Amino acid sequence: MWIRRLSSALILGSILAGAGLVIFAPDAGASSHVFTVRGIAVDVTAETAAAARETAHGEGHVKAMEKLLARLLPRDELALLRKLEAREVLAFVQDFQVEDERTSDVRYLAKLTFRFKPKPIRELLRANGLKHAETMSKPVVVLPIFGAEGEASLWGETNLWWAAWAERRPGDWLVPLVVPLGDLGDLTAIDAERALSGDAEGLGAIARRYGAQDVLITQTVLLGDPESGNARLQVGSARLGRHARQTIIHNHVQDPAETLQDLFARAAEAVDAEVQESWKQSNLLRPGSQRSIAVTVPVAKLADWLEVKRRLRGVAAVRRTAVTALSRGKTEVAITFVGEEEQLVLAMAQSDLNLALYPGLGWELQLMGQAAAPGLDQQPAVGTDAGGAAAPSEPASE
Repeated sequence: MWIRRLSSALILGSILAGAGLVIFAPDAGASSHVFTVRGIAVDVTAETAAAARETAHGEGHVKAMEKLLARLLPRDELALLRKLEAREVLAFVQDFQVEDERTSDVRYLAKLTFRFKPKPIRELLRANGLKHAETMSKPVVVLPIFGAEGEASLWGETNLWWAAWAERRPGDWLVPLVVPLGDLGDLTAIDAERALSGDAEGLGAIARRYGAQDVLITQTVLLGDPESGNARLQVGSARLGRHARQTIIHNHVQDPAETLQDLFARAAEAVDAEVQESWKQSNLLRPGSQRSIAVTVPVAKLADWLEVKRRLRGVAAVRRTAVTALSRGKTEVAITFVGEEEQLVLAMAQSDLNLALYPGLGWELQLMGQAAAPGLDQQPAVGTDAGGAAAPSEPASE
């Protein structure tokens, strides 16, 4: 149950009808979970339980705000924003929830979940001239491969790299990283050799099993002597798929007091951080970059248009959508968004919408997987299928 409601205002989408113009704003749910921060642990001891609770809730507000900003802002932008105090954070919080609450006469422990108000957060970032990202990526399947080519392993107890990823808690960032279970279905879909060779069929199969479009192949080679504290990890990672071409190279040296397990865990955190940073850099929303484009939506029936409309409300970059014309088989729409056209294309794809620019014909928006509209047999100049990107079932190799 949600408690400590800080605002009685309800965020409601509205439909305004006019002379040939219908406007609908993004649904509140579109950004709700980007602006929701979960699992904030607090543990405070004070003179009384009440004092401990008050201090803990204040600390929770600050921690939650820090995590939200770390989720939205790239590293260089995050460093420019000063730390906010608890009383300042209050203005940005819609409400918060308390779980696992435990108290004694002087101690208070709990886990807190915060829901932040998107508009004030955006205004804060705009006022400070900060670029940020809001687009949630589809899940990315992680394939942790241990060992050099020829002796590499993906599944099984001997894969220390897979174990490090499997033990990690979900990071709750913009790119959800999913570690396969390693069950019979996974073993059948892909193995280390096929993954390293970029086998499209195998990579597509493992991606589909976990509802993903992209796969992160991350390979580590252990060098040195872990027993004497002189181990070193060479890590190479590549995000492959329909919308991504990303390669990350890391070297990690074992700290004197660090266990081998801790070394692997630190390396996994570093790969995750780079994946998140790269995604944010590709999806930055710059202050004052709002613009509009005219889009044609081919629709065979009303249900198709309603589904397109529902998915549009889940696209963080979209600020407003206005229907400008209706005719048999298609709807003309003006989409107001933040960012660049290429970023909008990528953001649309995360909601299973295919936005493409056809030379001489303009922008077209369809549900992912639909056949091309009659007469549009050209290749798009800008779109999710442009540039030779692989289909969802066929992640491309580097």
